[in-house]
Amino acid sequence: MKDNVFTLYPAIDIKDGKCVRLLFGEMEKETVYNNSPLDQAMWFVDQGAEWLHIVDLDGAVTGKNVNKRVIEKILHKLHNKVKIQLGGGIRNINDIDFWIKNSVNRVILGTLALENPSFINRLKKEYSKKIVVGADVRNGMIASHGWKKQSDIIAVDLIKSLNSSIISSVIYTDITKDGSLKGVSLEETTKFAKSIPHPVIASGGVSSLNDISRLAKQFSNGVQGVIVGRALYDKKFSFSEALQKIKEAKI
Repeated sequence: MKDNVFTLYPAIDIKDGKCVRLLFGEMEKETVYNNSPLDQAMWFVDQGAEWLHIVDLDGAVTGKNVNKRVIEKILHKLHNKVKIQLGGGIRNINDIDFWIKNSVNRVILGTLALENPSFINRLKKEYSKKIVVGADVRNGMIASHGWKKQSDIIAVDLIKSLNSSIISSVIYTDITKDGSLKGVSLEETTKFAKSIPHPVIASGGVSSLNDISRLAKQFSNGVQGVIVGRALYDKKFSFSEALQKIKEAKI
C-alpha cells in the first residue's frame, strides 16, 4: 500500500564517526561536512525533517556496525522527534532486532537482500513494513557491499522475488549519479517504480529544486520520496525551499 505524501529524506552518511558525502560511492572520495553526525541530525530536525536517512558507510563495506555508538547517540536524542531509516552493515536478524528495539523505524537491507533473498521472504509478520530494500544500481544491475561488488542481477527481478508484505519501500540509487550533483535519473527511476508494487524512494544526483519537483510529480507512478545529500550540504538550496517545492508539485 502506497503512502499519500511525497517525503524528503535528508541523508546522514557516517564514515569514521563523521558526517560525510562520497562521490559515486567511493570511500576514498569523501568530503567531511560535520564532525558530529548528531549535530547534523539535530539541524535537519530543526529545519522540519520528518525522516532521517542514516547510513553507516564503514558498516556497508565491512558488514559490521562500525559506527554503532555514533548512531545510538542520534537515536537516544531524537527518536521522539523524527522517524529514522537506517542502513549499512545490517546483515542478520540480530542486527535488525537490535536497531528496531532501539527506535529505528525502518531498516535498510541491500547486500543481505541480494545475497539471501529467502531471508527476507522468511521474515515474520512482526517485521511488516519495517524493511526497506536498497536497490543500488549500475546500468540496471544491483551492486552490493558498499557498492564494491557488482552483480548481474537485474534490480526489478530481485525486488519481484521478495515478499511484498514485508517491504515498506525500495530505495533506488543510481550509483553513477550519487554525490555528483549531475541531476537525477528521472526516466530510469520512474520506469523502475512503475515496475514494482512498492513505493520508491529516489536517490543519487539531486542537484536542484527542479530535480525535487520533477520527482515529486512522479508520485502517482510510485516515486514517493527522495534522499538528498550533497545538494543540501553544498547549499544548492535550503531544506525549507525543498519542502515548498514538494508542496507546489500538487500531488
